[in-house]
Parts: sequence; structure tokens; C-alpha cells
Amino acid sequence: MEICLSRRGVRRAFTLIELLVVVAIIAILASLLLPALGRAKAKGKAVQCLNNLKQMGLAMLMYSDDSDGYIPRGNGHPWFLAYMPYMPEGGTAKDFRAVRIYRCAGYPDTDWRRRQIITYVINAWKFTGPKDKVGSEQEGPSRITAFEIPSDTIHLTDNENGAWRPIVTGYQDAITDLNDIWSPAHLPYSEGSTVRRLNPERRVAAGRHNEGVNSVFLDGHARYLKSRAIVTDLWREVRSGG
Repeated sequence: MEICLSRRGVRRAFTLIELLVVVAIIAILASLLLPALGRAKAKGKAVQCLNNLKQMGLAMLMYSDDSDGYIPRGNGHPWFLAYMPYMPEGGTAKDFRAVRIYRCAGYPDTDWRRRQIITYVINAWKFTGPKDKVGSEQEGPSRITAFEIPSDTIHLTDNENGAWRPIVTGYQDAITDLNDIWSPAHLPYSEGSTVRRLNPERRVAAGRHNEGVNSVFLDGHARYLKSRAIVTDLWREVRSGG
């Protein structure tokens, strides 16, 4: 006997083919939406990182005002300890683990047992003059007025992650000679050749945020830079030779 599908109270079930079609449509929509959601999430992390650096730029200026124009650079008293009193959240003179501003949300931790809590590196690069292409390490603080173009000179930028990079998990790791920039080998890419290659000893991230990094400059502003645009001149005190 043939059942009338239009009879009241009788429901027509989905066939297997119809279910497979619905599943396929959902899979196609997901494949279209997930990359966009991933990009939006990455963009949000980059914006948060930029805001962190803006806060650190403000801390740098306040520290300079309170320190006769000097700012931390290189080894000795690390910048993240020097700026602790100017941070809007958490931390003590030695315990900076709760200061979220010191951590970029986009930093890719690879070992959950040793979480990186300092994800930025500092400009500790000094030069004998504008023609010096190599430079050397600045060991202690220096005056912010020593820089000819503070609005175009990096103070802090995104730290590269990798097996050769140190992990700072607390005060016991704070004093290290690997969290500053003072050599061409520390930049993301080599300079002076037509084919630019990744530096194997880079300390500046090569692609933290869409093939670039966020940086805070010596006038206190923060902005995004493509990694290939990060060159020696962005770290110099004097460029004109005057």
C-alpha cells in the first residue's frame, strides 16, 4: 500500500544523499569562513601587541623624565625591570610575571612548561659614526637626546622565537646578554646583497605579524614594519654625519 506523504501527521525524513549534501555545504562554508576568522584573530593579536608597545613607549618617556634623560639599553639593568614602576598592571621590583604588557599575544610558545613572558628585544646598538655599518653593543643606559631622529629609531620590537633564543620565565632568567639588538646578524634579513636571506641568528622576529613586526620608537609612538624593511639605520643614534 502506498503512503501519501501529504497526509497530516506524517513527516518525510531526509535521505542519506540529502544529508551528505548538507554536510558538504557546511564543510564548504567552514573552509571559506575559517581562514577569514583566523586572519581576524591574528589581526586582533597584532593590535593588542601594538597597544602593548604604546604603553611601553609611555613608560620609556616617563622613565627618561625621572632619570635625567637616560633610557635603559643593553645589559645590566634590563628594560623590563626599569619600566616596572610605570606599568599599569601587576609586578614588583623583581616579579614581572603578571605584567601582560610585556608579552605579545601572537608569540608562539612551543613549550607549555616554559612560557615566554618577555617577548620584546631592545635597541642596544651603538655606532662610531653614520658610515659605520657594523657597530657594537651598548652596555649601559644612554641619553635619549643622543638620537638624531627619535621618531624613526627603534627602541623595542618583537623578539624572534626559536630554539636558539632564550626563554625568560622569571627573575632568574632576567639578566641575559641575548635580549638586545647590536649586530647586523640580529636583524631579520641580511643587508648589502641583491638576494636578502633570513639571518640564522636573528633576534628580531621575521614574521610575527603578517611577515612583519610591531615596534615602539624613541619618541614613544608604535607602528608596524615589514621585516624586510628593518635595516641598520632604524637603530642609529646619528645618521647625517653632522
